[in-house]
Amino acid sequence: MNLVVLPVLLPALTGLFALLILRPSPVRRTLVGISGGLQVALACTLVGLTYTQGPMKVELGDWPAPFGIVLYIDVLAAIMIAIGAVISWACMLYGFFELPTRVTHPLRLPLVQFLMMGINLALVTADLFNLFVAFEVMLLASYALITLEADDWNIKEAFPYLSVNLFSSMLFLAGAGFAYGMFGSLNFADIAQQAELMADDPRVGALGILLLVVFGIKAGIFPLYFWLPNSYPILPAPLAALYAGMLTKVGVYVILRLFGTLLPHEFSGLHLVVAWMGGLTMVLGVLGAVSRGFIRGILSFHILSQIGYMILAIGFFTPFSIAAVIFYNIHNNIVKASLFLVGGTATVLNRTDTLARMGNLWVATPALGIIFLCQALSLAGLPPFSGFWGKLMIVLEGLNLGSGPGGWQFFVLTGLALFTGILTLFSMLKIWLTTFWVRDESIEVHREDRRWKGMTAVVGGMCLLSLTIGFGAQFFIKLSFEASRQLLDKAAYIEFILGPS
Repeated sequence: MNLVVLPVLLPALTGLFALLILRPSPVRRTLVGISGGLQVALACTLVGLTYTQGPMKVELGDWPAPFGIVLYIDVLAAIMIAIGAVISWACMLYGFFELPTRVTHPLRLPLVQFLMMGINLALVTADLFNLFVAFEVMLLASYALITLEADDWNIKEAFPYLSVNLFSSMLFLAGAGFAYGMFGSLNFADIAQQAELMADDPRVGALGILLLVVFGIKAGIFPLYFWLPNSYPILPAPLAALYAGMLTKVGVYVILRLFGTLLPHEFSGLHLVVAWMGGLTMVLGVLGAVSRGFIRGILSFHILSQIGYMILAIGFFTPFSIAAVIFYNIHNNIVKASLFLVGGTATVLNRTDTLARMGNLWVATPALGIIFLCQALSLAGLPPFSGFWGKLMIVLEGLNLGSGPGGWQFFVLTGLALFTGILTLFSMLKIWLTTFWVRDESIEVHREDRRWKGMTAVVGGMCLLSLTIGFGAQFFIKLSFEASRQLLDKAAYIEFILGPS
């Protein structure tokens, strides 16, 4: 069987088998846990193969491109599949410690698998309509998960998430129809080939703007992000970590594909607009984080500020900045997911994540405090943690572009990136000082609730992975540059998908 199909097929089959086991049970947890480990192994294999041997594809039903459905994996797609597999597996294991089998909602594990099926299909598809199908599979599972365990008070916060994403899906379908009317095809390679010849046609730019709005909503870019900060905090900790680590990042991935593969690379004006959208997302996101007084709210706004860094680097649109986006994605997905899991563990110990009612955790569990501090400093971009290298690459490229035409804009955007890093550090230290460092005899720590030990072990594994990315940055940066090279080599992509012209 072609390996390209397996990232979609494996979670789909796992979800179906989990549904056949009608009630939560140790057997079901074992099945899903083993499948999660296999998905990680498969994803790592795909990263190695695409890095050493080049991209892979499969034409479903033996229908040749551009007439049939093509699934395609390069280094970038393989990296994203690997990140998703690691995060989903960690979140599932964390969930096993979080809730006893008997009280786990019977649909949580199957829906997580269907969510991963949709995410992976979005990562490997090579045509617009199949991408639309992938997003709908992903979003249907996410709609169910976000309302599945919400109480009557919180469920109203899911309405903006549902309504805005339904609206973006409508725009997506309109954009796919617009593209088909213009190019007579929905295949990425076919669109890319024709768009190069029509670079001066204003309709191509209009299509780019429409798709940017669609995926900007899904990624949470200013001014399209208002649905996110109040929706994610209603999720249980492992699901919030999975959403924070992957859902918005799929939007970032597709924006990379949009500018790297589909659209002509000469759209410098649109690139600059994207850079400013990234800069505003960074600043407004971090200001929202500073204003919040509970862990989930702070971390939810930080999703936006970190997305801003990635969109900023996409707007710079050089091979170096695209490599920076990819490395930043590797680092941030792991760090952001683990921070949500740390917040969930702290909530179990203090029975709340409201900072005013938390404290004493450093004495109770210094290991959890060290894990949080490492991930917080990485999120803020301090050396030698993984976040430092990603932000350094973005800042260096911003300063380099500042020496060219219109350089003042790049200097301003780079300054905003540094300013955002300072406020990120401030907001994360607010959590650290309040939750771990403050000692207040009136605040109780529930160490007798043994769940926190297993939860801390899972988060510790995520922290070790993050430290590996930071201290082994040379390898991951090299991987990111190869992913950037493959993404931006449109001629090679078109020939690989469509065959020699």
